Amino acid sequence: MAASRRPSFLKRQKEQARLARANEKREAKRLRKHAKANRTEAESDILDPASLDSPDDGIMGGDEPEETEETEETPH
Repeated sequence: MAASRRPSFLKRQKEQARLARANEKREAKRLRKHAKANRTEAESDILDPASLDSPDDGIMGGDEPEETEETEETPH
């Protein structure tokens, strides 16, 4: 038969701390799982050959200005 009394204050504190640690571990595990899924999804997007043909990758655009060499003369 179960006891009718509540656990002592210290036992209740320990129980609360244990539950808090367990919840933190669960949350960390969930975040790692989602991060892994997002990383795998991003890698599959990078390796997707259709994404390599996109015109906005800047390879053929020629939007970058040409660099010119400028020489500065120092007065003697």
